Amino acid sequence: MKNSRIFHRYSPIVCAILFLLFLFSGCDTRKGNTTFQSFQEVKDILEKEVYHDHRISFYCGCHFSKNKKVRCKTGEGKRAKTIEWEHVVPASRFGNTFESWESSESWQCRLPVLLRKILFLKCRKYSGRENARRGSEAYRLMESDMHNLVPAIGLINQRRSNRLYGIIPGEVRAFGRCDFEVADDTAEPAPHIRGDIARIYYYMAFAYEDRMTLSEAERQMFQVWDMEDPVDEWECERSMRIERIQDNVNPYVEERCREAGLW
Repeated sequence: MKNSRIFHRYSPIVCAILFLLFLFSGCDTRKGNTTFQSFQEVKDILEKEVYHDHRISFYCGCHFSKNKKVRCKTGEGKRAKTIEWEHVVPASRFGNTFESWESSESWQCRLPVLLRKILFLKCRKYSGRENARRGSEAYRLMESDMHNLVPAIGLINQRRSNRLYGIIPGEVRAFGRCDFEVADDTAEPAPHIRGDIARIYYYMAFAYEDRMTLSEAERQMFQVWDMEDPVDEWECERSMRIERIQDNVNPYVEERCREAGLW
């Protein structure tokens, strides 16, 4: 009886606490990707569900076919003729914050070469990226974040590598009509995508603040790029599609798109 009276006395408080827990449990507090852990999987999804009706490369604005063949000339070689998926914020930018981001060798490599041949064993060498994938869920989530992935001509992806974005004096065009320059440690993108890049960098620094920070120089540059190159209809549509699939939003794109009446 005593326990029953105590329960009835405090039941309104208990109910209120349970209601608040239920209410807040329904709020999506995720900032980054918590849905996908496979880079290969998200590349396929981006091709089929996001870019299926907008097959235009990010840096050069070149159309590409369903089988990822590029329809404009930027250079020679296989990578100049096909589309790859580029991390706008390079994987090395956040990958090197993980302890597992270091190259290694399989145990077979420690055996004498003759013994490996007799036993038909292969020496396998792993890159820092491969080790991070194998050893860290957090890394796999960051690497697979669709908000940070865009279709790029393979040659441009290769030449950009992990260079920082910036402005290069002059307009030396080494990739045909593609407005993209590379010099030393800097890559200069075309004016019409600089705002897109800024908003992706803002997002990554926000969503994964424990793994990535922007320098003061980057913040100042991206602030200018964000203003000079406002969102357009495709950037908003892309972000909305990714939100529906990945279940989290780039708030910097959403805010600007709402202000422009495109969300």
